[in-house]
Formats: sequence, structure tokens, C-alpha cells
Amino acid sequence: MKGANVVRQTWTLMIRELKHWYRVKIQIFMALIQPIVWLGLFGQAFQLNKLIPTGDQLPGSLPQFNFSLMFAGAPDYFSYMAAGMLAVIVLFTCMFGGMSIVWDRRFGFLNKLRASPIPRGVIPVSRIGATVIRAMIQMLIVFVIALLFAYVPGLTGLTLNPAFNALDFVGLFLAMLLLAIAFASLFTTIALAIENQETLFGVINLLNLPIMFASAALFPTTLMPDWLKTVANYNPLTLAVDAARIFIFHNPNPIYNLWIDLGGLALFAFALLALSVVLSKKLMGAK
Repeated sequence: MKGANVVRQTWTLMIRELKHWYRVKIQIFMALIQPIVWLGLFGQAFQLNKLIPTGDQLPGSLPQFNFSLMFAGAPDYFSYMAAGMLAVIVLFTCMFGGMSIVWDRRFGFLNKLRASPIPRGVIPVSRIGATVIRAMIQMLIVFVIALLFAYVPGLTGLTLNPAFNALDFVGLFLAMLLLAIAFASLFTTIALAIENQETLFGVINLLNLPIMFASAALFPTTLMPDWLKTVANYNPLTLAVDAARIFIFHNPNPIYNLWIDLGGLALFAFALLALSVVLSKKLMGAK
């Protein structure tokens, strides 16, 4: 009975968060416009495979340039980047998922939750659950938009491997789900620890670009200097996009084995989820 009550309480708070999200349409628009701009401008403008065709001589550099091998089996740079942007939209959504905690604290709702007879762990888990659902919905929307670009004259779209099937889609979804759980747990905990809205924005902006650019989301880690390559290879964003490209393109040259990618993401996700629940009890008063 106690377990059923915890599930019901978590579900109720999670539904409340989701209602707040879809009722404010501008939030959905703003969360989607940034990756769409990246896909529509940066992704379309920077077509490395067209600038340097496969097999051509690179002046003063590598004698051969095998685009497909270096770019994870992607047929063009847009497809390579679009797969990375699926993980980036998950990152962006999770980063701002904790903002509702700041507002609940400001308007006194968080204090009401602290005074209510519910386990403290319910509060972060409900926020994490709502953020994960939002991230996965937005990731799927970006995935569809990237595919639809192929039908717009003059644009390049996401080109899937001809062997891409339902099982590959499930694997892609699982990789992004684990990434969402990890980052949602991390930024929910940060939001519980930081009471000032301006400070939280500062922390988000501080972490945003380093996490994105120190990963394989936009460029192969083989093109990075050694120190940055080492950092990028341990970035969970890299694990997620590496797994995504294995599923989408059947990557012939992955950074890690698929099971290392998924295992690392699972370890990272559930470790941060457990840490979030434990720290929330200290941050909000154990109960």
C-alpha cells in the first residue's frame, strides 16, 4: 500500500509539471527553435562532404579523406550532425527542466510540498520524470523534422541507413532515454541546491557549451586535439551520439562498442538518479 501511494504521489506531481509545460506554448516553441535553427542554418551551410569529396587530396594534410568512415557512416554532414542534435535537444531540455523548482520555491509551493506527508524522494523523481518525458517528445519532433528536410527543395535531410528498422529505433530511443534520465537528475539536483534564479541561469550557461562542444555531437573526436579528445570520449553526450549513430547509420567506425555506450549511459543515469534522491533529502530536510 505504501509503495502504491508513492507511485500515485509521484504520478500526480509529474502530471502537474507536464500540464504547466504544454499550457505555455511559447516554452515548447523556444525549446525547439534552437536545434531547428542549428539544423536549418549550420547543418545546411557546413557540408564537409561536399567541400572535400571522398578520395580527394587534402592540401598539406591526409592523403585520403574517407568521409563515411570518419563521420560514423553518415552519408553527409547534415545527417551526422542531425544525429548529434537529438542528444543536444535532450541536453537543452534537461538543463531547463529544473527551472520549475525555482518558481515553485518563489511562490511557496515547494514549502507546501515539504510540509506535506510525502517522501522527499517523490519531489525530485516527479520532476525528473516530467523532464524526461518532455525531452523525449522534443527529441522525436527534431528527429521527424530532420527527416522532413529531405523533402524540402534545396535542403539536405537526415538520411537513414537502408537497413534501419524498428529495433534500431528502439535502440536509439533507449540511448536518448538514458541520457535524459542522467541529465534530468543532474540539473534537478542543481536546481534544488541553488535558490537564486540568476545563479541557476549562470550555472546552466556555464555548463551548456562545454558539454555540447566537448563531445562528438557536432564533430568527430578524431579531429580534436588529444586533451579535448580525452575529455570528449568520457562525455556522456558522446556515448549517446555514438550509440545513436550505430543505430542510424550502422556506424562502421564507432568510438566504443554499442554495449559500452549503453552500459556507460545506464550507469551514469541510475547513479545520478540515486544521487538526486539522496541529496534531495538533505537539501529539503530528510523524511
